[in-house]
Amino acid sequence: MKLQGIPVQPGQIDLYLTINFNEQCEPLVGDRVKFGLKGGELKLRLENGSIPYEFRELSGSLKLSYRQQEQDSQDNQAQNTVESSVIQSEDNSLGKRGTELTEDKTNPSQLVAFQVTTKGSQQNPAWVFEVETGEPILKGSINNVKLATLKAIALPCYIEVTFEVSLKDVYLTQTQGLWSPNISRNQLAVLERGIAQLLLKRKLKPYLSRQQLRYD
Repeated sequence: MKLQGIPVQPGQIDLYLTINFNEQCEPLVGDRVKFGLKGGELKLRLENGSIPYEFRELSGSLKLSYRQQEQDSQDNQAQNTVESSVIQSEDNSLGKRGTELTEDKTNPSQLVAFQVTTKGSQQNPAWVFEVETGEPILKGSINNVKLATLKAIALPCYIEVTFEVSLKDVYLTQTQGLWSPNISRNQLAVLERGIAQLLLKRKLKPYLSRQQLRYD
């Protein structure tokens, strides 16, 4: 995840977001589990700044773009480390930083639809990411998309941004070999919830990504 601020006029800073979503392979009980995210929340905490609702631009129905060949290559090269997870950051990073994707005939891009809604106060705005019905997980990237315009009340102006997830956002995409195929549906649900809770505690808390910006 990367947030970039560009001053556009006195007292105003345009904020641009780059974020990449992917699957993560994690070793577990002698095998491995693969998981991704169905959603998450981008939170900003501002000091000497504000973002009114009318200045928030990233919202509505959007699409993430990814290439299947790149995904297959990442699956084959997956490492059991923090660096190969769901979202890139400077702290509890989950994923590899995405590069801008362009169309080509031999390697067409796949699209994953998702919704973004905004909430929160002017000093603590937030954007909620949710995969649309029919899509298993968020997968792909958005690159340098305008998030909002910040109004600087005084200088220096501080921005802290985090991307956070909860249990409902964690989705297991592959659990083969971890248990018998003959277990009941209820038992499977209990086991998958337990694994999701473990992953959340080990890998995803207190946040996936964190960045701080200062403008003088």
